[in-house]
Amino acid sequence: MIYRIKVVWYYIEIVYAKTLHWFGICRDASVIPKGEYCYVPDEERNAKEKPKGGGYYIKPCKYYRHMRGELSAGCTYVGFIGVDLCLGDQCKICGENHGRDEDYN
Repeated sequence: MIYRIKVVWYYIEIVYAKTLHWFGICRDASVIPKGEYCYVPDEERNAKEKPKGGGYYIKPCKYYRHMRGELSAGCTYVGFIGVDLCLGDQCKICGENHGRDEDYN
């Protein structure tokens, strides 16, 4: 039941984002991580503990949404939710703050 509520909430967020875009209102792009992905490594948490099974902890983008158990993912910044292999792998589709970290230093 909670999962269904979450899915409905994600769709409401998408409709809201599209409505804002339709009225020409831009959302805050400063919270979108720099680089090609919708996340940045969580340096603080990675220093304290290592995840089980390897890898590292991440901080996802404020606008990124993923539905567990499905291929669907979404970006409430651009107003998209659906099956997209790039977005499912947390590659950016918004184009904001896109590029290498060296470009921002």
